[in-house]
Amino acid sequence: MAIGHGHPASGGAGPVVASGVASGVASGVAPSAASSGGHVAGTTRERSGAIVLDKNRASGKRMARILVSAGYTVKTFEDEPPQALWAAIAAEPDFSSWLLLGESSAAPTLCSLLARPEARRYCRGLVYGGEELDVSTLCEQPGLVAVLGQRGAQTRDLETELLGVANYLRGQPLPPLQAYLMWGASAYSTSINNVAGRDAAEARIVKLCSEQLNISSRIANSVGEVVHELLTNAMYDAPVDAQGRAIYAHDRTAPIQLATEDRVIFRYGTDGLRLVVETADRFGRLRRLDLVRSLRRAATGQVNRAQGGAGIGLSMVYRTAQAMQVDIEPGTRTRVTAVFDLETARAAEGSRPGRSLIFPDLTMAAGRRDP
Repeated sequence: MAIGHGHPASGGAGPVVASGVASGVASGVAPSAASSGGHVAGTTRERSGAIVLDKNRASGKRMARILVSAGYTVKTFEDEPPQALWAAIAAEPDFSSWLLLGESSAAPTLCSLLARPEARRYCRGLVYGGEELDVSTLCEQPGLVAVLGQRGAQTRDLETELLGVANYLRGQPLPPLQAYLMWGASAYSTSINNVAGRDAAEARIVKLCSEQLNISSRIANSVGEVVHELLTNAMYDAPVDAQGRAIYAHDRTAPIQLATEDRVIFRYGTDGLRLVVETADRFGRLRRLDLVRSLRRAATGQVNRAQGGAGIGLSMVYRTAQAMQVDIEPGTRTRVTAVFDLETARAAEGSRPGRSLIFPDLTMAAGRRDP
């Protein structure tokens, strides 16, 4: 899997796991490149700081340890006002970037910090844990890169997703499809350039779910709808001509034949516990605003399939999957990954676990490629 480990720039202080006290200062652990499997000796990376805001001290320290493994110097707090947290950031002028991390009740504090004009250039935020968050409102906060759900004490989903985002903010690609599967699981890739290819891909996934993975037809068809929507968005809404004008978006039902260079890449894989599907196009036109509008329309029941594209598709994918990751290089590529927990899908009843949405600011994606 392509989730790497970072390390601070040579000559700097190592990462510190701070205690959850008001000062945020305590002794900690500074792993070396040799002991942590960090980056190659002789290379340098800019120093990055992180603040963890969590009223549960044990949980806060756990999150801090994850960030240490990605090369961050971490300060943990239990409950501090934005002014005190900003003072902690200002006290470290040598850090080139900050990740502000908090459990769900800390979301207002994190958003207040991210809204500061001086924070917009080098601070990014991440919220985790709660199921009652207004995700559409959080997505309107430009500096927020992810909302991660807590999906049970027996899984490491939250920690894995946090590590992937943390490494992304330090220059590595977002995790590929295989990172969401157990080691050794198979994944498949194909290119699609017409409606027949799209429909065949959808049928293949539905058959895999219902006949081989023993998932109910209702769930299998829901996953199939996600595949259909992702592929349709990539085929019809993404392509533009040399002047930036949409080519096919005016009619998402018309038969089309994409040029070879415009074909959509479809990937999928399963380890028996999860199913992951992914689409990628070469245009990179999806915007954060598209996601916000889609979530708000779905929340108010304003679903209009005539509008097509991001008008309904993103919210449907988010509501159906356990995790949704959107990776964009503006004008170059859009890669959308949806993760389905098959154990949860097979449960007859019970509450739905917290979902995760990873959608970094588009300005941070330049130059990042699939691993």
